[in-house]
Amino acid sequence: MLRSEGIPLLKLSAILTLILLTAACASSPPSPAQPTTAPEQPTAASDTASVSQSAGVPSNPNGEALVAQVNGEGITQADFEQMLARTQEQIAIADPAALQTAVLDTMIEQTLIEQAATAENVIISDADLESEYQANRALVESDAAWQQWLAENKFTEEQFRQSLRETLIAGAMRDRITQDIPASVTHIHARHILVDTEAEALDALSRLQNGEDFATLAASLSKDVTTREQGGDLGWFVEGELLEPVLTQVSQSLGDGQIGGPVATRLGYHIIQKMGSEQRELTPEKRAMLAQYRFEDWLRGLTFDAMIERYLP
Repeated sequence: MLRSEGIPLLKLSAILTLILLTAACASSPPSPAQPTTAPEQPTAASDTASVSQSAGVPSNPNGEALVAQVNGEGITQADFEQMLARTQEQIAIADPAALQTAVLDTMIEQTLIEQAATAENVIISDADLESEYQANRALVESDAAWQQWLAENKFTEEQFRQSLRETLIAGAMRDRITQDIPASVTHIHARHILVDTEAEALDALSRLQNGEDFATLAASLSKDVTTREQGGDLGWFVEGELLEPVLTQVSQSLGDGQIGGPVATRLGYHIIQKMGSEQRELTPEKRAMLAQYRFEDWLRGLTFDAMIERYLP
């Protein structure tokens, strides 16, 4: 499928398959049943999430082992294992190494966001944090139920507040990065043919140049099952809406009716035809997609420019 789905407001990239699974549970705690026993308080690291480190791994000035450094700022093994354990409570994954990598990526991205926030003097006030905390706390009726929810999600009060602060910082930076998105932007109408090999794409392009009908070829050749029955029609889209951004970029460079390609993506090879373009007002859904794309593009830039060292085995 080529079109990306609607994206929640604070979903970032890796950060946010995970911060939305950890701090997302933080942003909307359920109302658990009254505990029958005193909840077990979370420790700095779960036994089930323990990750061994090889000798010689750097530590911070407090002597705590690090799993990564981001522009010289350390991510401790204790914090990593806490996040890993919390994430394991939310999702099941067959590949533990992949989960560890995803969790660490999330923590690295959050560190980059917080560093950028500091550089731009973006601050979450204690009053704003308290307001967010109370809004979450109000969702659970009793103190006992609240403490049970914290324990079940491997939070202390302090850790929960810190998670809320991180979520608010990410949201504030996202708002700052995307605040200049205009009310209306260029929408592009295009269609495409997706095939497995460059040779197949060149053959399709040759047939189009010899006068064969684009829609007919798309219906018979394209492996994109979501569009081929419509002659490869991608509909009207904006920057960031397609799963493969290069298709938007190529479409933008074409004149109306012009055919381009082959364009290589992870899906295969595309022949694309621009059907038209016009300035249109953004719907809320398209604005959310565009904002998400621009935020993730900004975050990719931070990651590219950063000095990142990883120490996981």
